[in-house]
Amino acid sequence: MANTAKRTRNIFLIFLLPAMLVLFLTTIYPMIYAGYLSFRSYDLAKPFVPRVFVGWANYAEVLSSSDFLNALWITAKLMVMTLSVQLFLGVGMALLLTQRLPGMGIARTLLLIPMMISPVIVGLVWLFLYFPELGHLNYFLSLIGTSGIPWITSTNWAIWAIAIADIWQWTPFFMMGTAAALTSLSPEPYEAAKIDGNSRWQVFRYVTLPQLKPVLVSLLFLRAIDAFKIYDIIFVLTKGGPGDSTEVLSLFIYRQSFTFWRMGVGAAGSFVSLAIIVILITLFFKSLNRDTAQT
Repeated sequence: MANTAKRTRNIFLIFLLPAMLVLFLTTIYPMIYAGYLSFRSYDLAKPFVPRVFVGWANYAEVLSSSDFLNALWITAKLMVMTLSVQLFLGVGMALLLTQRLPGMGIARTLLLIPMMISPVIVGLVWLFLYFPELGHLNYFLSLIGTSGIPWITSTNWAIWAIAIADIWQWTPFFMMGTAAALTSLSPEPYEAAKIDGNSRWQVFRYVTLPQLKPVLVSLLFLRAIDAFKIYDIIFVLTKGGPGDSTEVLSLFIYRQSFTFWRMGVGAAGSFVSLAIIVILITLFFKSLNRDTAQT
């Protein structure tokens, strides 16, 4: 029996070793090396210059940088803009698609397509739509007598252009999660609400919405983590411009690392971004535990 257990454990370790090796090479080692660089002055354009230890200087520079604070503000603003609309539209679409109407199955499949497309491809599609002279959006606006909008060349419109593309791609995420939750709700509260003579709005507000709250909070949290790291669409559409009007945290880190070649500052910015994400995760689980305790 002991030999069998030992043999099973050895087989388990043999099969686990390749996965652990890949995890170490692709995740753990790069993170350790980035942590090492964040405490060094390292110019990527001068690879043979010694990497001098500078302590917390890179972190102090990042946290006191107006560019970093501006990138953090734009990231937070873009998150609020996109997540609020995605939540509203996603819940509305889920309520519609869970109705027993003809063609809902086909509609559900078609509406999930944007979420399955690579963000780079989404950025390219919307780049063609936003193109100032030949873009389809400005062409349709001209048909109704409206002058074209400088979607990606105006500091006022660029962030809205990015938000629209992100909303188009990720609203199906909220739709899918909410629709799955709606189909699993217990029918008894709805029957009681109908007997009491409640309107549809009252049923949604006092019966459906409270039951959906844990799911909606979880969906918001997952999307917030992903939106905080947004990069692909912005890089394709505006590259952080015009000026720095759409430079989010990920682009700030990219520019510090691969435009200005300051790998130490870029690595420090990455760990500051990671710390913010960890804080968001901690707050989410505390809120989840509090709600669980109350129920």
